Amino acid sequence: MVRLHGRERVVDYVRGALVRRGVPTAPQPVVLLAGPRGSGGTALLDALWNAFSADCLSVRLDLRSAQGVEDIALAAVRGLGRRIPGIRPIDFPRTAMLLKALSYVDGGGGRTAFEAYLSARPQDAARQSALAAWSTRAAPLLSPEQQGLLNTITGLLGALQSAVGRHRDSRALRWLSERGGGGREYDSLWELYRQHHAPNAATGTPRVVARTLCAALLADLRHDFNDSWPRMQRPRNCLLLLDDAGGRTADLFLELLAECRRGDEAAGERPDPAVVVAVQRGRVRPEASRLLDPTSPDLTYGERHPLAPGGPGHPVWWYGVALADLNGEQVLALCTSSVLGRHNRDADFLYELTGGHPESTDRLAHLLAAFGRTPPADPRRSPADLPEPFDPRRLLGAPLADETHPLPRHWPQPARDDLTVEDYLLRRALADHLTVAADGSLRPDDNPALNVMAVLAATPGLRRGACNSTLHYLGWSGTDADSAQLALTASMWLEENADGEAVRLHPLAALLLRRWLARTPETWRAVHMGYAAHYSSRADAPLRHHHTLAQVEPGHREPLTAVSAHLDEEFDRAGSTAEWLRVLDQVTAAPNRLSTPLDPRTFVSSLAGPARPRDRRRAVTRLAVARWLHADRGFDPAHQLAQTVATEYEHLADVTDDNEVLYQQAGKYRRIETNWLG
Repeated sequence: MVRLHGRERVVDYVRGALVRRGVPTAPQPVVLLAGPRGSGGTALLDALWNAFSADCLSVRLDLRSAQGVEDIALAAVRGLGRRIPGIRPIDFPRTAMLLKALSYVDGGGGRTAFEAYLSARPQDAARQSALAAWSTRAAPLLSPEQQGLLNTITGLLGALQSAVGRHRDSRALRWLSERGGGGREYDSLWELYRQHHAPNAATGTPRVVARTLCAALLADLRHDFNDSWPRMQRPRNCLLLLDDAGGRTADLFLELLAECRRGDEAAGERPDPAVVVAVQRGRVRPEASRLLDPTSPDLTYGERHPLAPGGPGHPVWWYGVALADLNGEQVLALCTSSVLGRHNRDADFLYELTGGHPESTDRLAHLLAAFGRTPPADPRRSPADLPEPFDPRRLLGAPLADETHPLPRHWPQPARDDLTVEDYLLRRALADHLTVAADGSLRPDDNPALNVMAVLAATPGLRRGACNSTLHYLGWSGTDADSAQLALTASMWLEENADGEAVRLHPLAALLLRRWLARTPETWRAVHMGYAAHYSSRADAPLRHHHTLAQVEPGHREPLTAVSAHLDEEFDRAGSTAEWLRVLDQVTAAPNRLSTPLDPRTFVSSLAGPARPRDRRRAVTRLAVARWLHADRGFDPAHQLAQTVATEYEHLADVTDDNEVLYQQAGKYRRIETNWLG
């Protein structure tokens, strides 16, 4: 069963759009589902297909590999033409004639041979048709069980011929002639064929040809649904589900669908019956960029999109819906483990790691349950031989699968047997920016673009000027922060404001990019040294020490000494304790690449020294380290450092008069400690 995770309103919207009550009065907008990779678009299309494919003319296409609009039109015609028990089949005379004409292979006979080909029997026409190559390109767009619809060239031509026949060819030719400005019956087809096969034509389908294909498809649907006898009227509209519709060809197809609908409305044509639902994994066109939350009560069929341009009565051509992240309750519903002692604690841990990213949360919830499952009791096995409880700090670095933890069948199989959980998430979420070596491994040297994204993500606010300065410090030529930010924004991992400044990097992307940078310790240190060098002014001191703290390691304590000295001096220099706490927040928000099998509290003592009441410098040092590491849920999944943080706030409060806010902070972390005890 497909889990919808708060997208039920989208299914209800499509259900309402499919109900046909005579000829519609207004065209349907293209429902555009947009989000980063792994945001649940494919799962939502699965739910729509399972719910409606048996009750209406419908087709589901994956447009990732579409090379031309003709591929999409051919796959759509054959998919919509599949036989469904109890539903009258549909012909596509205009689209079929156009596809047959465009697929003609000229052997030197010119216009005369072209016209003879159009009227030839399927067996004869097959020798002069490129439909065999077209069907090979179009087949992957259909689901595996439907690819047989495009198997044989003669069968395909026969289907197209049957659509053109039965006295419908004259109507189709008349329609094509009118669109081409008149002329003889085959003039329009010949002109479109010449444009499609022009030697200097741009890559892909020429726009005028692509637009005619889209118009023909919509016209065939419109006339079949709207011109039928009353007893033959269809009770439901038809459904087109389009996955991976963010590529150049797929986006052109959607753009031309909307363009044709605008033209049809201006010409007084009746609306077509196509309910189009498309998934785009990346930045969407500006006119559709105002996305509605899938849980919004405004997401109701029959109600105007509240964010659509224009006022009431203005047609809505795009209905944008965000493939939003899961909320805490939805993550809790996914989580079935209790590795951290309680079910809700595991869910909280997963939510902070992934930010609610649907696919990654689902995968990590399954893996955490599998890794943390207690093996069945075996009387032949001594208690000393039982495995240690699973440490959730090992989750991302653990092997994805082994003999005791096989992957579910519906998961994409890993390219390597030694793939880690982190590598799997990288390959799924950042696939558009990742280069995989021939042996299936992931290496920083092979991924300069991803390296720059990781450098950009390493500084607060993703400041491009600071990033470019650091790239220069590193000696990386041919790279820049603007390209990295553009790539992250285009993939919908990064939100920008109206001025193009970074607002929010998705928590999952931030996690994966931080860990990617940490794979090479030398690069990690150099990056943060570069940022520290850039933030050299007095005003930038918190940022400078933010990046200095990021360099701290057990064998490299000098940066910690510098950070502690700065924070201790700021304690005297700040106008109030509240002002000092704001500096502390900035500094301790630094990323870290540390890991330990020890209790996190023991690790803090090894790095910052044991607790020493009434020693302000020691309290500042331990507080900075504890706050820094506590902020990383991968390092402190059970919030064990909340105790240390609270204690050091109390130690600081004991040595200053302006201590009310310190006691408030101590109380906050004591509550966290109490909630996570037991």
